[in-house]
Amino acid sequence: MRYLVLLALFALLGACSSNKDKDEEERVAKLPDYDKTIDIDRVWSRNAGSDKNRKYVEIVPAFADGVIYTADVKGRVFAFSADTGDRQWKVDTKFVFAGAVGAGNGLVLAGTSNGEVVALSAETGELLWSKEISSEVVAPPATNGSIVVAQTIDAKVFALDAKTGEVKWSYDHTAPVLSLRGTAAPIVTSTQVICAFDNGQVVSFSASDGSRTWEARAAQPKGKTDLERIVDIDGSPVVSGGFVYVSSYQGNLLALYRSQGKEIWRKAESSFYSPAVGIGRVFISTDRSRVVAFNSANGDVAWTNEQLLNREISAPIVFGDYVAVIDSDDYLHMFNVEDGSYVHRFKPKGDGFKAPMLYDNGRLFILSDDGKLSAYEVEED
Repeated sequence: MRYLVLLALFALLGACSSNKDKDEEERVAKLPDYDKTIDIDRVWSRNAGSDKNRKYVEIVPAFADGVIYTADVKGRVFAFSADTGDRQWKVDTKFVFAGAVGAGNGLVLAGTSNGEVVALSAETGELLWSKEISSEVVAPPATNGSIVVAQTIDAKVFALDAKTGEVKWSYDHTAPVLSLRGTAAPIVTSTQVICAFDNGQVVSFSASDGSRTWEARAAQPKGKTDLERIVDIDGSPVVSGGFVYVSSYQGNLLALYRSQGKEIWRKAESSFYSPAVGIGRVFISTDRSRVVAFNSANGDVAWTNEQLLNREISAPIVFGDYVAVIDSDDYLHMFNVEDGSYVHRFKPKGDGFKAPMLYDNGRLFILSDDGKLSAYEVEED
């Protein structure tokens, strides 16, 4: 009996220790103290649609030729001057958009919940064409001016004629049993299309005919359950010069040669989002809300900041001399790109921030879930 009591006591102590460790691991970090060395000025703010009543919709804005484009689930598309915030045009298309917008080469592109790709004139918002494909398009379509590429939630890729919307080629990838909600946006150049998939693979295609030129794997499914085997790539690959960087959930941050797909380096880091690239470094937000900077050439860790653990931070963006993320309490946090030191925080205008931030010409553009599009600039003290 004494032996059984001791066993029970040890089991209880072990459970308490295990629960304590788990609680510590899941502890949400408090807002850190910092010495303020910069100010953030809001240059302008405009109303730009809303996805607040649609829980699983993520508005993704696009930037092209000095104009920011965004859409909402009501089928409205907006164009704003990045310089002044003045609205260039607004159209009501009646489509049920999944929220994501792509832009370039005179086109504004959006995907719908009903599996359609919609192309508008970037200059006027006029509907040029729409094309129904296999299923919902939640990631922004992309174009090189010759083709428009859309990736669907059922792991298919469609290359459409940029002028007519007719299918030029398609690709059917194997979808895993279970994945995260979301799809990586395709990367399209004049000769190449790069797509990342929910099973951890990255595939490069010839833009002209869809033939596969190389494939790589950012993560290998492991574990006994479907949940443990999720290795989803929801963040789009990032192309920088002759290199491709891609991050995956429960997988790796991977660096590849763009032309051959040959691996340069990989680091075991789990992330829901795209990496950010700048000043010779690759930055990621991990699934536990660490911000990590890697040397882009060899993958060595330059710095790690753990001051925001478990605050559910967004994808990082390189913003001049800073790296910025937004947490689930709507605070925007800024770090020095050189050493990861914490330099500033503020609450941007709006409520909820699922959309990735944009940066151009010294300005940070932020779109809130309730449709506030705002431009910010850094003012050094």
